[in-house]
Amino acid sequence: MLAFAPTPSPPRRPAPDGAFWRRVLLASAAAAAVATTQPWVAVQFGRLFGHHLGPPGWQSNAGFTCLCTCLLVAMLAVAETRAKSTREATRPASAFLTALCAIALAVEWGAGPGQLRGVSATWTAAFWLAAVSVPALLIACLARCPRNPSHGAAEAT
Repeated sequence: MLAFAPTPSPPRRPAPDGAFWRRVLLASAAAAAVATTQPWVAVQFGRLFGHHLGPPGWQSNAGFTCLCTCLLVAMLAVAETRAKSTREATRPASAFLTALCAIALAVEWGAGPGQLRGVSATWTAAFWLAAVSVPALLIACLARCPRNPSHGAAEAT
């Protein structure tokens, strides 16, 4: 009768702490980094003035900030160990850097695309990809932050 008994499946190993948010972080950082390698502005009326693209996004202040921040935050996430001290050090730092990147990108968006070759320009899909990826990266960084960091608490004796 034991021949018909179901074979027990091996126990599943629990997912590491924040595996979902780590994947979101890495995916959004990669998407934003790739977006900075493409032009962020193009001539608005291509049929009238010809299709011209601007320089890659990383050649602007916000684009270079976005590229460096995304690469650094991804590197910190990959290098992070299971030790509590590394999580408490890297995760808030990643959130802070990403918040600064989001502010730089918002300032760039607020300034508008400007002009390209003397005619009005428009944002390209690469800029909008970065504009969506950086807030997703910020949300992932904030979700991974420790809820009650112990580095700021002072104990009374």
